[in-house]
Amino acid sequence: MNKQQGMKLFIVLLLSTLFIYSFSHFGALAYEAVTSEEDIFLSGTTIGSVDVSGQAKADAGTSIADHIQRWQAEAKINVKYKEKQIPVNLDIYQFDIQGSIDTAQNGQQNPLLASIDSEDLDGFLIQLSSNLALDNTAITAIKNELLAFGQNLTIGQQELSVNQLIETDAENETISENTLTLHGASVAMKDWVEALSPITVPAQSQISFVKLLEESQLTAIPSGISSMIASGIYSTILSTNFEIIERHIGQVLPDDIELGYEAKINPDNHLDFVFGNPNDTEYMIELQWSYPVLTVQLKGSPFLYKYEIVESDKKEFKPKTIIQYSPQLLPEQNKVKEAGKHGYLIKISRKVLGEKGELLREEIISEDFYVPVEKVEVHGLKAGTTSDDATTDTIQDDTEPATDTTNADSSTEVDQETTDTNESTKESQGQGQKDSLDNDFWGKPNESEK
Repeated sequence: MNKQQGMKLFIVLLLSTLFIYSFSHFGALAYEAVTSEEDIFLSGTTIGSVDVSGQAKADAGTSIADHIQRWQAEAKINVKYKEKQIPVNLDIYQFDIQGSIDTAQNGQQNPLLASIDSEDLDGFLIQLSSNLALDNTAITAIKNELLAFGQNLTIGQQELSVNQLIETDAENETISENTLTLHGASVAMKDWVEALSPITVPAQSQISFVKLLEESQLTAIPSGISSMIASGIYSTILSTNFEIIERHIGQVLPDDIELGYEAKINPDNHLDFVFGNPNDTEYMIELQWSYPVLTVQLKGSPFLYKYEIVESDKKEFKPKTIIQYSPQLLPEQNKVKEAGKHGYLIKISRKVLGEKGELLREEIISEDFYVPVEKVEVHGLKAGTTSDDATTDTIQDDTEPATDTTNADSSTEVDQETTDTNESTKESQGQGQKDSLDNDFWGKPNESEK
């Protein structure tokens, strides 16, 4: 009797143990079989830029929320329209995390569902530009581009150019125009201008004038003529937001170029004129020649801002006069060997004015300085002066150019005895270039060169 009861108890305990073990083991397998395809994301599954492989839906929601928070803290999105650029407030984005999880496909890249309120977008576009007229198609395109940034949750610097998403009817408008009068131009000027024009300035590009000459097979064009054309282009683009990357000036201001607007070209001496187009649109430079006037026009999409050129600190320096003595001239006779030229100083700045005419900034473009070239006069020896004294120069602070220029071209008549005088003249010119401004530029009148 006792054996039978013990056997029954053993069987009951064994069955209970097997039931508990089977339920826990096979139940877990059954649960995993049912939920593996529905609640656990397979390898290679992403939502936005978040990898949710092997995560349950609940865990994936937490990962996405954390990534959104990090994206809002670290991502930077700028929207650019013409020259203006403003940042996007990332709080305008609204994310549907649960909807993104429910619609995600296993093993695939899935977008994060995001939206932007239309009123928030309209307010942002007005802030970008009050004159920005957009139709529904353009607004939808801008909205979709902005949503793409949020759907991918890309951390880093992002930029959206509105110019590339809208169509304008004024792409070939004349933006700036300048003329130069070139009386000494060659008869071949027309052919040179036609070979060089038009000049295409692509978006976000730099243009080298020397390379333009090479590409147009105009390397034989005289340096003076190429400098005139480059100066015309320089004057034209100054009233835009184009960047001046490389520019040079000569030692003496050319007669046909206005002070402050020279761009000297000399490929042999590596003197180039390089400028850049920082805009997202292409521009065109057209040249026209009708003797003696060279017309330069910049055409393309109008700028949002207005650019004004300011000339300041303009100064003129009078040349000093170097007197040389020659036994070839009578005591009271003199002639001008070198007429000399005035020196100049000028500062060119560019003011940037906003849509309402407000001053946004002012930037210095250049400070051009031309050293005055000394006037050289040759005088006859006075009574009691030997020929040895002819080697000594007398420097005076002359304020007016000589009026007697009838023999200005006959300097070759001075004999060999004045050779040393010429040498000292060159030294005087080199030293004179280092002095200070205006009348004090040359020092005191009673000083002489050492």
